[in-house]
Formats: sequence, structure tokens, C-alpha cells
Amino acid sequence: MERRSYLAKRICGYFLTIFLILVFNFVLIRIMPGDPMMYILGEEDYYDFFYNNPSYLEKLREMYDLNGSVIHQFWIYMKDILHFNFGTSYHYGRPVLELILFRASWTLRLVIPAILISAVLGIVGGLPAGWHWGKKREQCSTLLVTVLHTIPTYCLSIILLSVFSYQLGWLPQGNMVSGGKSGIAYVLDMLWHMLLPLLVLIIYRTSYDYLILRSSVREIKDEPYIITAFSKGLTQRKVLLRHVLPNAFLPYITAIFMQFGAAVAGTMTMEVIYNWSGMGSLIYEAVNHRDFPILQTAFLIIAVFTVLANLIADLIYICVDPRIRKENGDI
Repeated sequence: MERRSYLAKRICGYFLTIFLILVFNFVLIRIMPGDPMMYILGEEDYYDFFYNNPSYLEKLREMYDLNGSVIHQFWIYMKDILHFNFGTSYHYGRPVLELILFRASWTLRLVIPAILISAVLGIVGGLPAGWHWGKKREQCSTLLVTVLHTIPTYCLSIILLSVFSYQLGWLPQGNMVSGGKSGIAYVLDMLWHMLLPLLVLIIYRTSYDYLILRSSVREIKDEPYIITAFSKGLTQRKVLLRHVLPNAFLPYITAIFMQFGAAVAGTMTMEVIYNWSGMGSLIYEAVNHRDFPILQTAFLIIAVFTVLANLIADLIYICVDPRIRKENGDI
């Protein structure tokens, strides 16, 4: 019973978070400069209707739910959300959900393998780095990783693109596929095109995971239970895998799951540079065209991804760490 109560409180808190994000998202987009009707009609037609046929312009506003007060627009927006009706894109003239699902599928093809590979590499590098903290090899590796992490993704993308595509000519200069291929040839061509953007994400995510795990291991390496494990005759390898890693894993879990929500939007500049038609580039195009339906839905999906990632991390915490179960009534 206490377990259900605890989970219910957490889920209610997450639903409240999503609602507040919806409110903030709606208000933020509405106060952006510019009239969205100008981007729907084009500047020339907009001013033509504005001066010569304002009644027709008002009909268009009503059709796109842009008339009335902000409260009225918010009520329509919330009602559409509950019915999974996210509207039609002003710029593309297609259902928003259809566009976002298609673009998100291409972003996830980069994000999922990048996060999984980076999580493994972060453990491989961060665990020994935290254990051997202060030694010369650890200081050199941490310095290199810190430098890589501080380089913006757009800067790293441009550097790799200039070297491997323009100067060496080893990899394509952009796009997702070459076209005209199918089957295995299509898959291999897609992997060839995604190599550079995937490498950028892996470098950035691995450096972050490395620093998180290194810091966690450093904090617990001198704990009494670690010393006790050595006194029992366990080897360093067994102590690291059985005692150090499980206890340092909790903040690492949070960092990994949080990346799923943040990475969807965080790939924006990289997708634009590599002409990768994913979620990030869709948001970039929507901002340029003041495409409110796409922006609202995209930010909502990112918020839901982030909240679900936190919820999954909480559930894993309960399963992994017995201290959390005791703190919440042995759930």
C-alpha cells in the first residue's frame, strides 16, 4: 500500500510538472515577436489582406485558432491536447503529429545508439579514473575529456566535417542517405551518412558520462565498506565491480536517462550542420517560420520524454538502492 502511495505521489508530481510546462510553453511562444499569419500567408499577401481585406484575414485567424483572447486560445489548445489533436503545420500544411513522428524517428536513430555507446564508454573510462584519482594518467585523461566536453557540438561538428568530408573526402558532407538505394545497400548508406553526427554525439556524451562517474567513484572510494571489502581479501577488480560501481551508479543512471529528453532538442545545431532532417532541425525551421503548432508539440514531447526519464530513474532507484526503500516505508 505504501508503495502505491509513494508511486502515486511521484506520478502526480510529474503530471503537475507537465501541466506547468504546457502553460509556460504556451505563453512563451505567444509572446514571440511577429504575427504568425504573416508566415502562413507570406509577407506580400499578409499586407495585401491587412490593408485591403481585413475581414478575410480575421476569418483565417479564426480558422487557425489565433483569434480571441489568450485564455480562449489556451482552452482550445488544452482541449486539442486531450484529444491528441496537435493541429496542422502553418508552414508545411501537414498534420503536426505526422511530421514530428517522422522527424523524431531520424533523431532517435542517432540519439539511442549514441547514449548507449557513451554509457558503456563512460563506465570504461570513468570507473578507473575515479579510482585512480590524482595520478598523472588520470589527470591527463580528465584534462582531455574536459576539453572535449567544453567544445560546443556545433564547433566539433564543423571541425569533423571540414577534416573528414572536405579535406580528406572520406565521409559524405551531409544528408541522411544518397538516394536510389534499397535493402542492405540503403542501411549501409544510411550508416555511412550518420557516422559523423553519431561520432559528435558519442564524443560529447561520453565526456559527460566520464566526468559524472569519475566524480561519483571519487566520493565513495574511501568509504568504510570499501576498506572492509579489501580486508576480506577481495581483488581490486571484484571490489570495483561488486561494491564501487553499484554504489556510484545511482547518479550515473539519472545522467543517462536525462539525456534521452535533452538529446532530442540538443541535436539541433548538429542536425542543421549535417542537413539531418530530425527533430532538432524541425524545431529550428519552426522557429524561423513562427510555426506555433510544431513548436508547442515538439516542446511538449521533449518535456514528456524528460519527465518519463525521471520517473524511470526513480523506479530504478527503488529497485537498486535499498536505502531509498527504507526511507519510503520499505516500498
